[in-house]
Amino acid sequence: MPEYPETLAKYCTAEAAGKILSSRQLRWHGPHLLGDPFELTHQSPLGFDPATLLDAAIRTATAMIFARELPRSNSPLMAVVRRWREEERFDSQEEAEEVLTELLGRMVDQRQAALDELMAEWRLFTRQLRICSFAAKPDNLACWQRYADNHRGAVIRFRCGEYTSLAEPRAVQYQSVRPEITTVKEQLNALLHNESVNARERFLDKFLIKPVQANAEQEWRCFRHATDEPSSKQPDDRLWYDDHPFERAEVGAVYFGAFMDIEDKQKLLSILREHYSEATVFEAEPIPGKYDIAFTRIPLT
Repeated sequence: MPEYPETLAKYCTAEAAGKILSSRQLRWHGPHLLGDPFELTHQSPLGFDPATLLDAAIRTATAMIFARELPRSNSPLMAVVRRWREEERFDSQEEAEEVLTELLGRMVDQRQAALDELMAEWRLFTRQLRICSFAAKPDNLACWQRYADNHRGAVIRFRCGEYTSLAEPRAVQYQSVRPEITTVKEQLNALLHNESVNARERFLDKFLIKPVQANAEQEWRCFRHATDEPSSKQPDDRLWYDDHPFERAEVGAVYFGAFMDIEDKQKLLSILREHYSEATVFEAEPIPGKYDIAFTRIPLT
């Protein structure tokens, strides 16, 4: 069984639906063009500065010196901490902090070089990343309202998976903790315990997390890397998007919003009759007495 649905639903305005179907292209955006102020982008900073990391490292290392249990890791710093404990080097936390401030200050400076390199790689990654968003089903009321012009737009249902233009869809996860490029905890583990952070390997995962408040949308995302696209060389980040073609056979169905303007409906029907005669067309209708919609099939012939 595939780990994704057989089809994905693209919610859009009636005008956008006409452009997609006429051009047979989908627009893939850079993360900053998705219109979400909480989305990580090429402009996102780290959630901490060197002073914050140093302070956290001093407090953590001091606590280890005076803790009941020995530190377990075998990093060079933890070997020093164990030796200090055996020697009962410090009489107070203040004395330990004074020594640690100088030692860890040098280590944080060295760590900052690695963080600068990480951020350079992040900015390049997000400059080249392109995202196209979908939902799993065409009856998602939250998506109809937000992305399909409050039921005046349309849904285009695309086949996805192997041998299509939407080869590897991935489901968005919803949680209360906002993703970070890397965290203080990750950097502390690298600093104190010599652990590998591997933040680069998880860059893409940062774009598969959204807040729990958006859970009703049940979003799926497809990704491209515009490494060789002219758009990624543009100095103006408003131009970091690409239009990529899809095969006509990938359009399985089109759904008209319950309140779509009759003129928009006729325009879309004309495009569908000429270019997508194999697609199935439906029109949404509100169900009396319920906050729900039902679909009625519209013949193309």
